Amino acid sequence: MIKAKLTILILLAAMSLAPTRLQAQEGESLYTGWAAGIQLGAGGMVPTGSLSDGLKGCAVFTGGLTIQYNRLRLKVDAKYSQPSLKNENPYDVRDEQGRNLQRNATSGTTSMGVGFTLGYTVWRQGKVSLTPNVGFHINRLSWDINTIKWSEDDQGEVRPQVENVTDAHENSNGFTASIDIDILMGGKFVDVGGNSHYASAVRVSPFITHAGYGNWSPAIKGNWIGLTVSYAGLFHLLRQ
Repeated sequence: MIKAKLTILILLAAMSLAPTRLQAQEGESLYTGWAAGIQLGAGGMVPTGSLSDGLKGCAVFTGGLTIQYNRLRLKVDAKYSQPSLKNENPYDVRDEQGRNLQRNATSGTTSMGVGFTLGYTVWRQGKVSLTPNVGFHINRLSWDINTIKWSEDDQGEVRPQVENVTDAHENSNGFTASIDIDILMGGKFVDVGGNSHYASAVRVSPFITHAGYGNWSPAIKGNWIGLTVSYAGLFHLLRQ
């Protein structure tokens, strides 16, 4: 009976002293430093400069991929939004009498953008980390335009009539910058690409993105300033 009790005590002591998967063995980290994952979120943004003369602020939806090595972070983000137009005739196409020959078919647009950024985690404390990012953004703004024809009606009054509807689009390229504030929610070990540790976080990202449309009359340019809140999930590769 005494031998059995001693055996149990020895086994419990050995288990408590044995390193767990989260602990380093002989001073070596179980993490390789490599991680990859996704982020999905939403937020809002407002235009600045003359950009605000042609477009209104709107909601924005975002999603993308992250590849990370230690503190270095590479992101590819897509953004979707529908900013409304303020000017009904952005190209200022008119006849000799100054009447509009073009009008927007709808007040809304479709904006699709892709950003490529490189970031570095400058601060970590507990479950919170801070990562500034800088990079390049490509955007395409699309909407429909009515071509207007002025003609007399049966009462002899000159009225505008829609002759046809055409697709309009403008491209814009420029810098983008953001700060990722990651708040760790939890993690677990999974078998993806070998042994991995999956960590999930809430990511709060204030951002600024330059945009400009030189074909409009007058031309407009400025920055989109916004904030998104996303779910971020990263698979951290462990040493074999």
